[in-house]
Amino acid sequence: MTAILFPEAMCLVDPVSGQTSWGANQEWYGDLWQRKAGCGPTAAASLIFYQMQKQRLRQREALYSGRQALLDQMNEMWYYITPSRGGVNRVSMFTEGLEKYRAVKKENFEIRALEVAEDPAQRPDWMTVSRFLEEALKRDEPVAFLNLCAGAEKRIDDWHWVMISGLNPQTGVITFFDESQIKEEDLSLWLKTTTKRGGFVTLRWPSPDTEFTSKD
Repeated sequence: MTAILFPEAMCLVDPVSGQTSWGANQEWYGDLWQRKAGCGPTAAASLIFYQMQKQRLRQREALYSGRQALLDQMNEMWYYITPSRGGVNRVSMFTEGLEKYRAVKKENFEIRALEVAEDPAQRPDWMTVSRFLEEALKRDEPVAFLNLCAGAEKRIDDWHWVMISGLNPQTGVITFFDESQIKEEDLSLWLKTTTKRGGFVTLRWPSPDTEFTSKD
């Protein structure tokens, strides 16, 4: 299994209810349309938030433990990745929004994307997809995943963005954050059976001056 190093960085607690959330939930948005169509900016915000949490670890600061910091990032990202009537249904909508965010915020991450065509003959094979995910995850960089049609793999919602946190390249199973839960699905099965386009996006950040592998 290849996975991000600090999944606990995405474990947040509601200060009122005490409920634990693993990652973001578009249901946190205040507006009905945002809650219905906000999976794209939610996934993008999650990529940024994970990097923010890692930066806090590097600086020996406490992790954000409540939802508000992630919700603030979701609300900000909405203005850069704003869903159309069809949602954020193309990888290009996601990456173009991140490019605008990067320019305004003067961030220095690279945006790396791998698109999956609707035509099976034009799709990358499993080795290519697996390599893309492994390369990102080995750098401790999660991956946003667009699925418009789940195909034969029914453990992920159609027309949806999620954040991948782990991959078993032998079985093709991924772990991902969605609806404030850790879930899994067979991505290799999805690649074989989806009938629509999809894709993956990751942010490559400059390596820190001092590498670290634990909080100790």
